[in-house]
Amino acid sequence: MGDVQALKQALRAAIDDCRPDGTYDDAGIDRVHALIEQLLPLNPTPRPIDHQAFVASPWASHFAQFGPRHTAGKPIKHLTSMKLQSFNAFPDLPIKVADLNQEIRVDGAHYNNVTTVTTPDDQHSALLIMWGRYQIAPEAPQRYSVEFYAVELVPPAGVSDEMLRAQFGLEPDAPLRRALKPPKLHSDVVYCDDDMRINHGSMGGVYVLRRLTTPGQSVSFA
Repeated sequence: MGDVQALKQALRAAIDDCRPDGTYDDAGIDRVHALIEQLLPLNPTPRPIDHQAFVASPWASHFAQFGPRHTAGKPIKHLTSMKLQSFNAFPDLPIKVADLNQEIRVDGAHYNNVTTVTTPDDQHSALLIMWGRYQIAPEAPQRYSVEFYAVELVPPAGVSDEMLRAQFGLEPDAPLRRALKPPKLHSDVVYCDDDMRINHGSMGGVYVLRRLTTPGQSVSFA
């Protein structure tokens, strides 16, 4: 097994070696970060600006540190609010994050966060799509500068918009797609190969993602 594959295997094992609730102790976080640092110099895609079609894909989050180190204890699956997850576009209603995907597509410069959310009792689900566009500048070839311009709550098959509003506690006439005043954010693609991507976010986040072969939920990859 080559160095890269051995490091990736060790990193995946360290990510999976979390507490039952998905959090990590200090030693666990240190192990994840140490393995990431060992992997970064072996990045086969040091200039994503030149290989945007390779970076493009649906991606599933395997590890997500949402901000600076002191917030690293929050797992991907966690209780939150619709307001927080939508940059204040939706009301302050309780929801759970069940899964977090990201979809990057060159056509249309899409950089969309696709979050599966549920009601707190896990009885109802929906997709919360944060619609984004990206740009990459030659002077920062790893940096995806992202403008999130809209957020949308999408019901699953067989559930009407009216049913979705009732399930999540929204007003009967509440719009399910809302425009955003785009925050200025960026994410650096510091590692990308056939099945793994590592990003450093502008708010201190660290993310390890795995490439999916599914057709996409916000945009098509078929």
